[in-house]
Amino acid sequence: MTTGATDTWIETWSETGARLKFLKIDGLAPGAALSEREAAQYSAFLMEKRRKEWLAGRLAAKALLGGPAGNPAAFEISPDRLGRPSCGGELVSISHSNGWALAAVKPGSAFLGADLEIIEARHPAWYRDYFHQSELPAPEPSAATRLWTIKEALLKALGLGLMADPLDIRTGGRVRFTGKALERYRELGSPEFSVETRPAPEGFWTAVAASK
Repeated sequence: MTTGATDTWIETWSETGARLKFLKIDGLAPGAALSEREAAQYSAFLMEKRRKEWLAGRLAAKALLGGPAGNPAAFEISPDRLGRPSCGGELVSISHSNGWALAAVKPGSAFLGADLEIIEARHPAWYRDYFHQSELPAPEPSAATRLWTIKEALLKALGLGLMADPLDIRTGGRVRFTGKALERYRELGSPEFSVETRPAPEGFWTAVAASK
């Protein structure tokens, strides 16, 4: 399902083998889903928007990790040595954008990242600063958003986020790394991975990168 017709759903993406949970952010409450440490984190947020986004991402991830019959508080999510969200040694990737949250898991994957972005027009500098001409010949919002989600998903899988230059990732055709992204990729053992994108929910692009 990719239309965004409901407030929440889970799907498995065939190319990467990742399971994804999409969840609307508004109207959620933690209930008994958070561990003691997570509950303290949740309470510490000063901005309501950030608190709601953080909670939605955690709830989406716990739905994938524990299933409907699980005890979500037992699945505590904390950063690994590279700052990537993990639970019990398994990587989790979380994203949120404009009222939606996303979580992705793939058991056994040591390279996992997911990103969700709304399609919208951007300042001309954004197209210039983050994309090579070979990737994006013209500043078209949907095409650029799709490529941006790929870059973000890969930067998350590398445990770098925006500590690396998005230009260190070329997305035209086969993905290529340079600079800090290449250094980290080699540090991780240069794992084989696949990247998958879909226009989901409606008006958004989502990308997942996962080791094979």
